[in-house]
Amino acid sequence: MIDLILKGQVYLFLIVFVMMIAGMIKDNNLFSDVFTFLKRSIKSNRAIVAMFSALTGILPIKGRVTVSAGLLDTMAPKNKKSREKFGPIDFMSTHHYYFWSPLEKTVILPMAAFGLSYGAFIGIIWPLLAMTVVYVLSYLIFAVKDKDIALKNSKQKIKISRITRYVLPYLLGVAAIIAGVNFLWAFGLLTAYYMIVTQTFDFKKLIGYVDWKIVAWVAGIIFLSNVVRTHTGEINSFLQSTGLDITTTFGFIAISLLSFLGAFALGSSSRFGAITVLLTSIYGMEYLPWFFAVDFAGYVMSPMHKCVAIGKMYFGTKLSTYGMILTGWSTLLIATAGVLLWI
Repeated sequence: MIDLILKGQVYLFLIVFVMMIAGMIKDNNLFSDVFTFLKRSIKSNRAIVAMFSALTGILPIKGRVTVSAGLLDTMAPKNKKSREKFGPIDFMSTHHYYFWSPLEKTVILPMAAFGLSYGAFIGIIWPLLAMTVVYVLSYLIFAVKDKDIALKNSKQKIKISRITRYVLPYLLGVAAIIAGVNFLWAFGLLTAYYMIVTQTFDFKKLIGYVDWKIVAWVAGIIFLSNVVRTHTGEINSFLQSTGLDITTTFGFIAISLLSFLGAFALGSSSRFGAITVLLTSIYGMEYLPWFFAVDFAGYVMSPMHKCVAIGKMYFGTKLSTYGMILTGWSTLLIATAGVLLWI
């Protein structure tokens, strides 16, 4: 019983460290110089937008789509038609991280539940990540033109020392986890580093950066996954007796539809990650890319998902435009996952 409770829970420390670091960076506006530097250093407007798309959502904080929208708004023109194109950029720039960032709950949950290293997780999910990169870049290349981007010259003074002092350590921390360094060492030390450089020694303030509801939710899902994996045989037998046998066409469609509808109804990244983990625990690791793609599609299409409303408010992007682009992205992912299952 103790093993069921504790197995994989060490990953909760990573979530706590990440939230503390993100809080300190946000409160002290530590990343502002790097965006100004990029705008002055890169000549191609679309290349700058692509770089912003890769960087703006890197902090796993609440409301980061608003942070991203604020930054992209500095590049959006007044022309309504051109401005509308920035809504999907804002959305995609803050949602590709769910496929690869070792700081995201959607990556941490499968790693914790199945005892996967980061490299092993990417080894399973990389086709979905590759299709996401292709889709995002295709939108930037074919839908957005240089004339759609209105870069404003910033008068803010750039201090390279601030970039090396505040931004580089964070990127090195992420790179360390990707390279296989123990995350407790990497982000434990990084938390201590940002406490020192920001002079944040107020324990109450640090604890305040942590969303304990999310930590408790993740802990519960890891425990539930441990229980499910221990009783996979009994659960499969019960589901087969109800007609939900994933090896049959009806069962496969029914389970996939229920999975999609669950993520659609909840509209939360941590909850779509939870559904993916629980169903993979029941049906096997070969279904991880499938349920990840189906549940991600339900999540991004959900009316409970606030990111579309935020982008619409900033850029005036039509809901029909969002619907078309997100449906295309979701369809590509599900088709890719389907091919993986088939082969």
